Amino acid sequence: MCRCSQNEPIKLDGGRAQQILQRRINQSVAEYEVFNALELSRGGLCTHVREGWNIGKPPYGYTSKRYRHPNPMKAERGATKTRLEPDGLHAQTVTQIAQWRYHENLGYSTIADRLNADPDRYPPPVPPGERRARGAWGKSAVCEILRNPKYTGYQVFNRRASRSRRGAYNDPALWVWSPELVHEPLIPQWMFDELNARRQAKRGSRDGNEPNTHPATRRTYLLRGMVHCPCGRRLYGQQRHHATYYVCWPRGNNRGRPETYPGHPKTLYIGEAALLDAVSAFYGDRVFGPHRRELLTAEIASADDRATREREAERERLQRSLTDLDRRQANVLRQAQDCEPGDPFAQGLRRTYNELEEQRKTALAKIADLDEADAAEPARPTADAAELLDALPYLVLNLTDAPEPLQRRLYEITQLTVRLHTDSDHATISIRLPADQLPAITAAAAGIHQQTHRPVTSKVTGRSVDPVRAPCRVRTDDPRFTRAVLWPAELRRLGPGVGWLGP
Repeated sequence: MCRCSQNEPIKLDGGRAQQILQRRINQSVAEYEVFNALELSRGGLCTHVREGWNIGKPPYGYTSKRYRHPNPMKAERGATKTRLEPDGLHAQTVTQIAQWRYHENLGYSTIADRLNADPDRYPPPVPPGERRARGAWGKSAVCEILRNPKYTGYQVFNRRASRSRRGAYNDPALWVWSPELVHEPLIPQWMFDELNARRQAKRGSRDGNEPNTHPATRRTYLLRGMVHCPCGRRLYGQQRHHATYYVCWPRGNNRGRPETYPGHPKTLYIGEAALLDAVSAFYGDRVFGPHRRELLTAEIASADDRATREREAERERLQRSLTDLDRRQANVLRQAQDCEPGDPFAQGLRRTYNELEEQRKTALAKIADLDEADAAEPARPTADAAELLDALPYLVLNLTDAPEPLQRRLYEITQLTVRLHTDSDHATISIRLPADQLPAITAAAAGIHQQTHRPVTSKVTGRSVDPVRAPCRVRTDDPRFTRAVLWPAELRRLGPGVGWLGP
């Protein structure tokens, strides 16, 4: 039996050219209708998100609030739209997870253990269907919360591939964002950006300084994960001839791929003794020493922020340029609405609009380059750091003689970071002083003071005082202290024990 379309010519004998042509035209039209429906549907979803409406189940920490549908015809049928609102304890849990990750630099597993220790205070998430619910926190749940940009107050769509690649994350350039905040954020935007920047650097590193579970493990390293090579890699510990070194050997896990470490020395190593001497002097002089405020004030006064000011001025100029381009594009669109499609004036307006769009993209690219330059530049101390320092006691510490667990505890709370420089035997030592962790910092330093309890020879002389009392109190409710203060030290000469082996 011959099957033909309604508009196909019926020919039982002879040529079939006309029939085949009509059939192929029908197939093309059908395919066009399918793709057109998909594009219109996706465009509707993108508009839905840009207007701030939620799609699907609310993420953990939020609940959905229903609103009357803006389309009167759909509203008459009872259709609604939803926005996100904080959900009590769940919202507080999200904020607490972000604070642990940012201020204490904890891993996903450690955060999950803390959450599971008090399930009434930190209710575990419930997946769709509830049959997969574990009734406890896992690393994947913590990771998903810290990676979800909806917690910054924006609506985001197309983060993951829903029909391909098994839900893999799409390129952030393909994400669809609402142009402004549409619900209450649970994680500040600046904190979310910092957490995502840190994620790759911390990947594969466990928390604490407990021995590895590998049966061949014989010891631990005090500064594990805290010493960084100029190439961005973390140095790993190694013991030779009863001396401890930290080594960066990129060829070890990049064999056959020399392009991954161009210009890098074959091996970079540094002795632990040299590092500990510099770190001990840093804490003794600049954190717990009696002249710490004078040293910080002098460093702030001598800081050269000329390049930062120039970038800020350029950013303001580009922002003004973007505002002017948006205004000019709006004027072009307003004039084009009254023109016929084939009007030469309309074609000229279209060319003008495209030229303005190219200028707009160029300005946005320059702003992105300025943001990358700001992110790459090390943070500089501010006057807020001096007030945080005043809340710490004056102590004389001898860190080199303190037990390793006490040292490690102090380094972890203050998030000690040592960055080496290949062009000299200097390093940059930086710490963070979270306002809500000052009592823990004081307790850790007091424990070291009680263990050693003898003055250390240093450039700064002073007397020891009661470690529990501080020169003044810290106002943790002050909004200036909501962020941890990053305080880099001046470049310190490490002396012997530093080596760079060429190729």
